[in-house]
Amino acid sequence: MINTFFSDWFYLSIRNIKLIWRPIMALIPSLFMPIFFFVVNSLSLTAFSQVPGFPDVSYKDFIAPVAIFTAIFFSAGNAGIELVQDITGGYFKKLVIMPINKLSIVLAKLVEVAFQAIMQGLIMLVLLLLWGVNFESGVLGVITIFGILMLFAMAWSCIGMIIALRAQNARLVQSMFLLVFPLLSITTSAAPRELLPETFARATDLNPVTYIIEAIRALVLYGFGDPAITQGFIAAGVMFVVLVSFTVLSFRKALK
Repeated sequence: MINTFFSDWFYLSIRNIKLIWRPIMALIPSLFMPIFFFVVNSLSLTAFSQVPGFPDVSYKDFIAPVAIFTAIFFSAGNAGIELVQDITGGYFKKLVIMPINKLSIVLAKLVEVAFQAIMQGLIMLVLLLLWGVNFESGVLGVITIFGILMLFAMAWSCIGMIIALRAQNARLVQSMFLLVFPLLSITTSAAPRELLPETFARATDLNPVTYIIEAIRALVLYGFGDPAITQGFIAAGVMFVVLVSFTVLSFRKALK
């Protein structure tokens, strides 16, 4: 029984990973936008790092975590779009009636998301290093960054999958992309909390994305030892547990 589960999970994961590259041009927007905003902001807002109260770091280093986070943020919603395509195209129904472990269908989607997060994160990492960004936490810190980002990517992808399973509407799933901008804007992505208006700063405290960005920023700028790293892991972990649980419940409901 266990061997069958892992076999189903493995082969469905391979199938889903292959979908990432079909078509390859579809990956460009999720990489172009973070690169574009990073380059423009790092060049045009350099003087902002001289403002009293700003950390003693360059502005490009300060926003580098946002670039690598955004590359994964933009792409993680693709799982919901692919799932609704499988549903409307009839492939999902074929999977359901096949003698395979049904939970492996959801888990295989999460593997796809994690794999894509690693690949796009590595591309962005190389580009940031070429731009002169220094990662103070070293190789171990980079591994920690990817651990946090994979948890978040899988959690965020679940929102699209839940909508796909419940609404089975491609346009509704695609509209989820609009949530990216407010969730990313109401954070400390552009400025440290100390320089934000008090009301806005309080709003960022309620946004779990803030803690993930701050965790990555701590690993890029200062290395280990900052409590923000633990807080980022907790925020990503809680999102993962809650949203994966809701995805599994939605999946079981879709099977009825």
